[in-house]
Amino acid sequence: MVMLKKGDCEHCGRFYRYSLWHSGFGDNSYAYCSECGILALFNYSNEYVGALPAPRDRFGEIDESWEAFLQSCPCGGSFRKGASPRCPACRETLSARHAATHIEAQAMGARGWSWQNNWSGLYCMAMNDPQNPGSVLQLIDPIAMPQQVKVKRRWPVLFSFGR
Repeated sequence: MVMLKKGDCEHCGRFYRYSLWHSGFGDNSYAYCSECGILALFNYSNEYVGALPAPRDRFGEIDESWEAFLQSCPCGGSFRKGASPRCPACRETLSARHAATHIEAQAMGARGWSWQNNWSGLYCMAMNDPQNPGSVLQLIDPIAMPQQVKVKRRWPVLFSFGR
């Protein structure tokens, strides 16, 4: 269960719930799906993420060079640099400037803090999962893992001391 805050869509006026994540504290980079806006987090402690090309900004939106190494989103879309979160009701992309009003108003314990006004900086947003209230729509490390081909090695067979 995560702490969810309330926002409103500038397109349809409906409310949605979200959680704001700080990439530096999470030791990750992120991307949004270009079709549904779901958040994908890429944690640097994962060996596959660590093997990707070094990003220009370690704690923020992914570099374009990563896109070729990512799995598709379950909706069929792609995780892309420049994609944005989307309203769960109307599926339109959310404006970071419009979101600033409710994000800054609900920033707890951060007197004088101001929102970055974009979807590419240090903070990212995960939307509430309507199928599982209280949890968020996000994927962790959706890297297209390289296929491991099993090759029989001759040396263990030649030098085997057992049967």
